[in-house]
Amino acid sequence: MSNAMKLSFSHKVALAILLVLVIWVVTGPAHTEDVADRPLSREELSLTVAYKVLEPETKEHSVKVSAHVAANRAVDVIAEVSGKVTGLPAKKGTQVKEGRLLLEIDPRNLPARLKQAEAQLKRRKLETQSTRNLFERELTNQSAVVIAESELAEAESELTAIRLDLDATQVRAPFDGIYDQRYVEEGEYVTPGTALVRVIDNQTMLVKGALSEKAVGQVQVGSKAYAELPNGTTVNGTIRFIAASASADTRTYEAEMEVTDTTKGLYDGQTATLKIPQGKRDAYEISPALLIITEDGGLGIKLLDEDNRVNIVSVDILEASTNGIWVYGPTGPIRLITVGQGFVDVGQQVDAKEQNGQKDKKADAE
Repeated sequence: MSNAMKLSFSHKVALAILLVLVIWVVTGPAHTEDVADRPLSREELSLTVAYKVLEPETKEHSVKVSAHVAANRAVDVIAEVSGKVTGLPAKKGTQVKEGRLLLEIDPRNLPARLKQAEAQLKRRKLETQSTRNLFERELTNQSAVVIAESELAEAESELTAIRLDLDATQVRAPFDGIYDQRYVEEGEYVTPGTALVRVIDNQTMLVKGALSEKAVGQVQVGSKAYAELPNGTTVNGTIRFIAASASADTRTYEAEMEVTDTTKGLYDGQTATLKIPQGKRDAYEISPALLIITEDGGLGIKLLDEDNRVNIVSVDILEASTNGIWVYGPTGPIRLITVGQGFVDVGQQVDAKEQNGQKDKKADAE
């Protein structure tokens, strides 16, 4: 009887403990604080960023274009007759005047054919004149006159063609310039269409580049410009041409500067940087790492306003320097976010510390 009573008492204790556990699980601990509805403090919401105050500096602004030096004209003189190269009277690489003999091609039988054509022309002239006299005396008809005049015209054409072929055996400079290249050697046989020599008009030199869609509106024909060469030389000039339509491949506009300085030391094909001055601008020197891409695909930087709220301001690159890049766009002093910019959004209010490590006074006051 006592054992049955003990077992019944144990069961009651176990049931009581189980009931307490069930109630504890359902209701949760009585001492747990519900923080879901508690507002977060300003310190919990705010992020800390570092910034640097930058003052603008006045810099010369220029439209800058990658370019190359080009001669005003460069012509490959082509063979117009067949024959062997028999003479090279001019030295390659020298300055030549228009009409200077550069290369000779064997005329073969052209001189003899020329004499024959001249004699044939004289005969046709006499025959034509005789036929006209007979027609005036009514001893022949109009048809005979027409035939005689046709044969005369044919003789004149033949003589002209031979003279042109004979002239073509004497290859001359088409204009003043430099005898730059020779593509054949003495003794080589050439045919019509063969490139013989190249002459470059280096009396006028150009600097050619391509303007972007944004830059083309800032440059006009007649604008003063200059070009910087790899050896450090600077040459001045004037913009003489801007294409009216863009390249289908690059969407850029061809532009040319005519060099007004001496052309000495300039060579066709040299690389150059073309600069067209646009006046002065306020600019700021920053690290390239601080640039961001704006929603419209341009460049921007993140700044703080006087309430320590984050703003994005669009900028353009003015030039590169040894310590960073110069950008323009804002005006006056700016508070540039230098640390933490990737973790804050536009309009967000932040805790701000100057880059030297001291917390912003306005942030402390709040």
